[in-house]
Amino acid sequence: MSKNPEADIIGVLHARIAELEGQLASAGRSSKAQDELEASLRETLAYTESIVDTVREPLIVLDGALRVRTASRAFYDTFGVSRERTEGQFIYDLGNGQWNIPALRTLLEEVLPRETSMKDFEVEHDFPSLGVRVMLLNASKLRRKGNHSELILLAVEDITERKRLSEALVRSNEDMQRFAYVAAHDLRAPLNGALKLSKLAARRLADQLQEDDAHLLALSVENLERLSALMQDILTYSEMGNAPQQRSSVNLEEPLRIALLNLQHHIELNQAVISVKGLPTVMADRTQIVMVFQNLIGNALKYRRSEVPQIFISSVREGTVWRVSITDNGQGFESDYAETIFKPFRRLHGKNIPGSGIGLATCKRVIERLGGKIWAESKVDVGSTFHFTLPAEPTDV
Repeated sequence: MSKNPEADIIGVLHARIAELEGQLASAGRSSKAQDELEASLRETLAYTESIVDTVREPLIVLDGALRVRTASRAFYDTFGVSRERTEGQFIYDLGNGQWNIPALRTLLEEVLPRETSMKDFEVEHDFPSLGVRVMLLNASKLRRKGNHSELILLAVEDITERKRLSEALVRSNEDMQRFAYVAAHDLRAPLNGALKLSKLAARRLADQLQEDDAHLLALSVENLERLSALMQDILTYSEMGNAPQQRSSVNLEEPLRIALLNLQHHIELNQAVISVKGLPTVMADRTQIVMVFQNLIGNALKYRRSEVPQIFISSVREGTVWRVSITDNGQGFESDYAETIFKPFRRLHGKNIPGSGIGLATCKRVIERLGGKIWAESKVDVGSTFHFTLPAEPTDV
């Protein structure tokens, strides 16, 4: 299905008009067939023009010589030109040469002759009367039956405002990320100082404080530790989105081994059983993949149930990528939250289980920057499976 069904309908109608014109040219001057063809042509033309004028997107129909056969009312209104000074004119001469755009020439003279259509061809141009405009051009060739000549339907979508808003959103996100990084970085030093002093006070005053006072001091230490961990997670999340990636051919067994060594204390403490079935070689950043494995396996340990944690890590080839899966027998979660958990600060298990809610968001950022995808499947009290894909090694594709 086309993204612009109105343009498709108009294209079909213009092709029909071209067909009728060809038949009319070959019909006898006084024949009844000629009268019928003329009536059919007038009816089709009127019907086409009524549709063209109701479409909000500017449309132009060009002949094989790139002269304007007709245009929509939206085109005249958007670009401030009249019908009289448009129809029959060479496309590049419209509006005193406003449409003499190098990118448009490339589309019409180089790209379109080799293709039957072209979608979402982006053009940026400074119009004297309108200023800078960013446009998406969609062009289709309309062939005439029994005739080697053809028409070109050109749809013009002005995306200037959309692009401006998109770029503004990107800049805003970048500014927020920089702010979060700077804030977390600058606050870490005084926060760590306060945490050390609180721990020191707790040790020195352990035998002097009443039970309620000792409890309050312990809560202060706990909250400062939680805040310190949050600051570190924010720094990691920011760095994973901006730090250069050192992509290379990586056998995933190596970063997995490092991640398991980093988690060894927690694995032994929970007596977890971890099984691995042949991991592949992919294109990735070794250090960042260590972090992904460490987060996903660490979560499987953190959100365990009463029974011994069972974690199974496997992979499967899917076209030009490898899909890696990490399955556990933990608490699981409702399937409705399968996308929510990858957003920053989204946690499903309350404050009783430590964590900032940034780990999975960081994994998502890393995997997507490496050209892959990450998602989860889960059932409550059964377990979860986290999948992520990474490009296969080029020599293996």
